Amino acid sequence: MGQAGEYIAAAALLELGVQTMFSPTAGADLLAFAQKRYWRVEVKTTQSREKRDGKNLYRWNTATGSQNKSVLSSDDSDIVALVALDRRQVFFRPVNLITGKTTRLSANRFVEGVEEKTWKEAIACS
Repeated sequence: MGQAGEYIAAAALLELGVQTMFSPTAGADLLAFAQKRYWRVEVKTTQSREKRDGKNLYRWNTATGSQNKSVLSSDDSDIVALVALDRRQVFFRPVNLITGKTTRLSANRFVEGVEEKTWKEAIACS
């Protein structure tokens, strides 16, 4: 599931005109290049949805480590790509806005153009 998400995130970035390569180093899955800058992108993929307070939510594990889990940080990546595998869509978020080991987003936020909108917002913050 994780590798499929990496390919979906890479394809979304390429469609936005952002040069992208798979990262050969630990810590980030992709390297994205645009506007004479680069960003380390950590990809998190889910198919998990849950109902909470009447809302349909996607849920991602946004922690690193297998034994002692810690929240994603700028030590490892600049941007997190949250992939909804069933929709084949990506919601980009600056890593500094990831505050917990689990991240939830309403399924309603995955609309047409979400990749372009959230990518622009993410790079503006990083």
